[in-house]
Amino acid sequence: MNSAKLHYFFQGFLFVLLFTFQNLEAQQFRQVARFNDLEAGVSSMTVDDDRRQLIIGDEKGNLYFRDLATGTLQKKIKAHNAQVNTLAFNSTGKLLISSTTDGEIKIFDFAKDQIIQSIYSPDYSGMRFVLFSIADGFIYFNGNNRLYKTRSDLTQKVDKILEETDTIFDAVITKDRSSLIYASGTKLKVMSTRSDMIRQEINSGSSPVERLCLLRDSLLVSWSKDGTISFWTYKYGQLLSPPSFWFKAGFPSTMNFTQDGSFMVSGNIGNWARLWNPFERKIEQELFGHQAPVKCSEFGTDENTLFTGSTDGNIFVWKKTEQPQPLDTVKKVVPTPVPVSIPEEKSTILTTPVQVPEVEMTETNIPKIINGRKVIQSETIEIQQSTLTIYVFDNSFIDGDTMSLFFNGEWLLDHYGVTKFKKPITLNFKANTNNFLVLFANNMGKSPPNTAAIVFSDGNKERYVKLSSDLKTCSALNFVYKK
Repeated sequence: MNSAKLHYFFQGFLFVLLFTFQNLEAQQFRQVARFNDLEAGVSSMTVDDDRRQLIIGDEKGNLYFRDLATGTLQKKIKAHNAQVNTLAFNSTGKLLISSTTDGEIKIFDFAKDQIIQSIYSPDYSGMRFVLFSIADGFIYFNGNNRLYKTRSDLTQKVDKILEETDTIFDAVITKDRSSLIYASGTKLKVMSTRSDMIRQEINSGSSPVERLCLLRDSLLVSWSKDGTISFWTYKYGQLLSPPSFWFKAGFPSTMNFTQDGSFMVSGNIGNWARLWNPFERKIEQELFGHQAPVKCSEFGTDENTLFTGSTDGNIFVWKKTEQPQPLDTVKKVVPTPVPVSIPEEKSTILTTPVQVPEVEMTETNIPKIINGRKVIQSETIEIQQSTLTIYVFDNSFIDGDTMSLFFNGEWLLDHYGVTKFKKPITLNFKANTNNFLVLFANNMGKSPPNTAAIVFSDGNKERYVKLSSDLKTCSALNFVYKK
């Protein structure tokens, strides 16, 4: 080897060492456990909305039910005779639907602890998704380029909704199950599940989309065959085009995001998983240890725990650990995971009076105008008790929304930065009249409109309501307390 070649060899070698050292220094997750009790390689993985159970499908058609907090295997069942390709829960988390690429669908009932329904047809081969629809009454699934719909008890006739010229690679459904978004070739299409009509079609680019993920009903993430990951704002039942953000990330794989969307986990690029900071367009960490491609991943009960599944038949459990600060003379600046400004919690329930806004009320205690903004009622709820604790939080993409809550003539929150934390607020009702809770938007954040989710129990069941306001209108919820 001549001197020039030797120089470049050592230069490249030092670069690899430097990259490896920097990568190890930046690592946050460490492998803490391994489960190798599967019969075959991991092919799919999902968790329920309450983050209590981890469900795994393998290449031989088995389903494994694990406790998400501990990873303990609760049970294993033989569901299919082919690889489990997709897994999804219904809206209540009481039913699990699984499918295979050769055209079989089965539904597992947790209450009955058994598979209750199944269908199969070679016409459904090439199946890449099965999703519950509105009120869990129907399911949608595909067979290559065809989209099908049937009753969720799988006992009714299967209807072919449409047939595309390109393969339908993936689909997601909104939390309220009112919209199905799917990818066919380079097209992204939004379909109303009430009418089965396509309400929007946009071109994603020059390369077919192979993977989709929907973050908290406000951000659609697509991953194209050419390696492009694009983020599309979704609101009012529409995708905003062009995408708000994009970057290149290599061969498409199943995507798994943290709750706020600040970190993404992918696989399918070798015998390791990648932890991305997508909005910084960089890899935060590569998770090594598997002996075959990583097919899927899920976060645990919090975002400090991560499960990865591989075709080597192993499930690895990773825990986030704090790294000591290097003793450098140069100060290292760690970038913020998400490029949005999230305000600190400026106030809790107010204990001092705030200036009363200009409010136009009707004789029946209904607000019409607050500070020049029209109040729009979303729902009326009858309550049997004089007080009620509600919990306010952001169930969508955290983008810096701040809002105020107005209730029966006074502010309960003032310029509050909504986060994932479920903030408790006690409402005291007036009997036999309207009690209005109004969401007043102080800003629009990075992704209008200003939204907040409210969850509470009305005495009979848990209720979930989403309020949405902008700088012209206020969303309101009406409570009626009858003694």
